[in-house]
Amino acid sequence: MRICLVTNEFPALTETFITTKALELRRRGHHITVIRNQDTNVVNESHVNQVKEAGIKVLTYNQLQTKKGIAKAFLSHPSLVLTSFSLSGSGFKAKFKQQLQRLLLSKNSFDIVHVEFSGLGVAYGSALENVGAKVVVSCRGTAEKVKPISEPNRKEQLRKLFTTADAIHCVSQDMATTITPYCTKPGKIFVNRPSIDPTVFKRAKPYWPSESGLQIFTIGRFTFQKGYLIGLMAMRKLKNEGVKFTWKIVGDGPLKEEMLYHIHALQLQDCIELTGKKNRDEILELYHQADVFLLPSVYEGIANVCLEAMSMELPVVSTKSGGMEEVIVHQQNGLLCETYDVASIAENIKWLVLHPGRLTALGVQARKTILERFTISRQVDVFEEQYANLIK
Repeated sequence: MRICLVTNEFPALTETFITTKALELRRRGHHITVIRNQDTNVVNESHVNQVKEAGIKVLTYNQLQTKKGIAKAFLSHPSLVLTSFSLSGSGFKAKFKQQLQRLLLSKNSFDIVHVEFSGLGVAYGSALENVGAKVVVSCRGTAEKVKPISEPNRKEQLRKLFTTADAIHCVSQDMATTITPYCTKPGKIFVNRPSIDPTVFKRAKPYWPSESGLQIFTIGRFTFQKGYLIGLMAMRKLKNEGVKFTWKIVGDGPLKEEMLYHIHALQLQDCIELTGKKNRDEILELYHQADVFLLPSVYEGIANVCLEAMSMELPVVSTKSGGMEEVIVHQQNGLLCETYDVASIAENIKWLVLHPGRLTALGVQARKTILERFTISRQVDVFEEQYANLIK
C-alpha cells in the first residue's frame, strides 16, 4: 500500500510512536510518505538515520509566518505563491496553505492518507476532500477532550472532519465514547490502542531499590492536563508524613514558571528535580534509575509514557484519566487513583513504600501486559487490516 502519514514534527523528539509506526509499516513492505506540518531542528536524532535507511519520504508544509518562510515557499513552489497572490496578507497565507496542502496530498497517488491528530485534520480542512485516497483521522486527547470546551466552533469542525473521513481511529474506548456525539456514522470509528517497541523499552539491568528513598519518575509537557499541581500537592502530603522520595520530571512547556513557583511555595525544592527535555537514550537510563512511574493527569487518551514504563518493568501509579483503566488493573499490574484526588495519589505511593516487595511483582506483571496487548506488531496488524478494508 502507498500510505501517507500527516503529522506535526517528524521524526519528533516526543511523538516517537508515529516514527515507530512508520518504520514498522515500511518494514512490512508498504510505501510510506510523511507530511510534516512544520520544519524544526528539534528532532529525535536516534530515529533520523533509521528513517533515511528505511526509505521513508518526508515532505514539509512550509508555514508562512516569516519573510524567510515566504522566501522558502517561493523557491520550492513558485507557481503556488503566484496563484495565491492577494492584497490581504491573511488571504494570501490561507490560499497558499490550502493549495499546498492539497498538492502534497494529491500528487503522489496515495491509497491511504492518515492524519495522526484530529486537530491537524481540522487545520487541513477542505484539503482532505477529494484527494483520491481513503482518509483516516486519529483521535488522541486534547483536540477531542479540551477544544470542544474552549473553542466554540470545534464541535462543528469535528463533525465536518468526521464526515469527510472514511475511518476514525481512537486510542481508547473512552475516546471513542467521547467523539461519538460528533460522528453521524459511528461505524467509521475503530479502537486501536497505542503501542511501544518492547525490544527497545526493556530492562537492561536488574531492578535494585534506591537506599535514598523512593525514586519517582514522570515524563510530560508542562501543561494543565498533565495534572502536575495535583501531583505536587500529593508530594507535599508525603513529605509531611515523613516519606523519603525524589520526583524527577522530564519535560518543558508553557507552565514551567508556574511549576517552579509551586515547587518553591510547597517547599519541595529538595525532593523534586526538573530535568528538561531528554533524548530516548537518556530517558531509558532514567527509567532504569526509577522505582515507580507517576501519571497525575486530569485527562489522557492512553499515555504512551506509561506503556514505556510498564515495558521497563516499572509499576505505574496513574489517575483513572481517559483510557488508563483500559491498561492498568489496580494492584495487579499497577495502581490506580481517582482523578484530581491528592490523597489517593499520596496513599498509593505510600503503599509502595510500605510494601517494597510489591515493586518487582507489579513491574513483572506490567511488562507481561505490554507483551500481550500493546506491542507495535499488534497495533500495526490492526492498522493494516483497517487500511486494506478501506481500499477494498
